[in-house]
Amino acid sequence: MGSVKPDHLAPGTMSLEEAAAGAILIVGAPRSGTTWLAKIVDSHPDVLYRHEPDEAVPSLPDSDPARQIVAWAKARTLRTAVKRPTFPKSFITPPRAMIRAGLAHVLGGVARLPGAAAHVARLPVPDLVVREGLARLRVALKLVNWNSAAIARALPRTRHLFILRHPCGQAASIMRGLAQQRFHDIADGLAPSDAARTKAYAERHGVSARAFAELPLPARLAWNWRAFNETALASLETQENVRVVSYEALCAEPVRVTRSLFEFAGLSWDGQTEAFLASSTQTRDDAYFGVMRHSADAASQWRRKMSPEDQRAVLDVVSASPLTVHLHDWAPA
Repeated sequence: MGSVKPDHLAPGTMSLEEAAAGAILIVGAPRSGTTWLAKIVDSHPDVLYRHEPDEAVPSLPDSDPARQIVAWAKARTLRTAVKRPTFPKSFITPPRAMIRAGLAHVLGGVARLPGAAAHVARLPVPDLVVREGLARLRVALKLVNWNSAAIARALPRTRHLFILRHPCGQAASIMRGLAQQRFHDIADGLAPSDAARTKAYAERHGVSARAFAELPLPARLAWNWRAFNETALASLETQENVRVVSYEALCAEPVRVTRSLFEFAGLSWDGQTEAFLASSTQTRDDAYFGVMRHSADAASQWRRKMSPEDQRAVLDVVSASPLTVHLHDWAPA
């Protein structure tokens, strides 16, 4: 992937549609650090963030990338538009920000009432953007399990941050979630859509369906890592508006890596982001879906907590992957 100079948005007032054409997309496999990276981007005061809008807004039937990006940018549900932690924004005045936060708080409370969640999930939370603030606004979207290659090709002003986590770290995180019963749609370690894709991918690489079924869970998760990441990056690698981010490198040097990503994405450096990096990398919070944790420990804890047998099962599958060149520290424990 090449390096390009970002096209900054033109001065003056513009529409949300125009801003969406230069959106920043945060993509990657589940449990790879996508949410943390997305909140780092969201911490910039000029960023209008949407959290997993592809879960709330179905893919458009015509698959037009420009219209799809706009549809996602306009997703204003409580889940997509108010993902905590939230940050002060340059395009929302403090009084408007207080009104918006109050409305979100009320909706969140109502959503917990019996039978109300489904109704509240469809209600929009207004952005309350001041019109003159649109000139500097940047849209950022965190997508789930999504290959953004078509968007990267069709909209060269977009910037795509693809985060890649060590397969042992990702597998250990998924296994921890399974042990804690965090997932409700996963059978035998893989979601139905992931299982079909992964089995087909492994079969193309010489592993029969019967042999796949007999693999231990860590090995199946390793094939899932290969199936998603190798396929996605094969279609993204020729695009100059894509940057691969090593989760481990981000954990080891959060400020340096983030500065580089912001320069690539066309975002200025801001003290608000620096403060979030400090707090989100030095907090020992073990919440499974949280973003506030001790980053160095989060990146390496699989080396202590994952058995040598499970590590070897993963590495035996992934050692032949071309993606190991992107990993910050490939050596096993």
